Amino acid sequence: MTDTETRLRDYLHTQAATVPDSAQGPGLEPPERRRHWPVLAAAAAIVVVVVLAASLMTRGDRPDPARRPAPPVSGAAPQVPYTVYEENSLHDGKQRVRIPTGVDGYFFGRAGGGWLGSKMPKTGQFQPGILLPSGAFRTLGPDRSGYQVLSPDRKQVAMYHYLSNTRGQVIVVDIRSGKQVTQLPAATGQPALLGWNQDGLWMDRGKAGLVVWQPASGQQRPVSIPGFDGAAAIPAAAGTIVVSAKAGGKRCLKAGALRDDGFKVLREYCDEGPEQLYPVLSPDGRTMIHSVRAEAIDVNTGQVTKLKLQDRMTDTLPLPVFENGTQLLTLTETVGSGGLVHNQLFRCDVTSGECKLLVKKADGWTIHEP
Repeated sequence: MTDTETRLRDYLHTQAATVPDSAQGPGLEPPERRRHWPVLAAAAAIVVVVVLAASLMTRGDRPDPARRPAPPVSGAAPQVPYTVYEENSLHDGKQRVRIPTGVDGYFFGRAGGGWLGSKMPKTGQFQPGILLPSGAFRTLGPDRSGYQVLSPDRKQVAMYHYLSNTRGQVIVVDIRSGKQVTQLPAATGQPALLGWNQDGLWMDRGKAGLVVWQPASGQQRPVSIPGFDGAAAIPAAAGTIVVSAKAGGKRCLKAGALRDDGFKVLREYCDEGPEQLYPVLSPDGRTMIHSVRAEAIDVNTGQVTKLKLQDRMTDTLPLPVFENGTQLLTLTETVGSGGLVHNQLFRCDVTSGECKLLVKKADGWTIHEP
């Protein structure tokens, strides 16, 4: 296990330990209802690589036209935030911020003049907040909250708030004022907050299935996706999302969009293999990544581009991150002397498959969403 995986495992296990035993949250569901974030990603860090066979099926509409060329950033430093655990610091462009004691090193995007993260107060419960460039941490929402997701305009944050050991509610907090603006009625069992785009806040409610909630209107809409198994990538700026699913003994990535008559599958990509898939989708919704196979699939054309990496790319937390529509940052796992696993950081062009080494020794690095 790499240093990055060890640190993430320790953090996620710690966060999982703060959840009441009777709650139904990520990592506490039965095996058949596995969640995407955050506990499962750490648990899936130890994966056996197998030989896979791929099949491709095309359905329905076409998304947007061909993308424009990406900015020439192949040799530049990461264009998204990242943390270096050995330094206990967050880097974003020319900014380097020391992470205060008690603040976790995993962040969820730029917001509120800083970066959305979480800390563990003395109560033992994680609480969302903003790490500011000064190094101060501004908490958001009530105690016993977490699993935060940014709104598409980055002005609000949704989170789950425990009201008791078995009961809680999803709330939305305005980042600027810190005030709660809306909430769902309290209920037993915790939904997994998967992402927030123009359609609303996507939640997996376990046995109740996938739901999209529009906080502005209060409306909830059930969404049926056959075989959906709890993982999704939902870019804030795109109407397309990608979910993982099981179908006919195969694991699949399903890219699609919400329509008036339901979820329309635009591209389905399936293969054989036991591992859980954790989807990655470009911010424009045009390219999905199969991390286990190190492949980029164009949602519009179905073209599959093999990423030219000699070593296995990470397919659990920290997942690969897109800097823009075509440039992907990914850590790889290199087996060194004595069987030790080390991380390297690459930037790959998903249209050509070419990859450039950025950091040879990236142990203890985590790349974050912009």
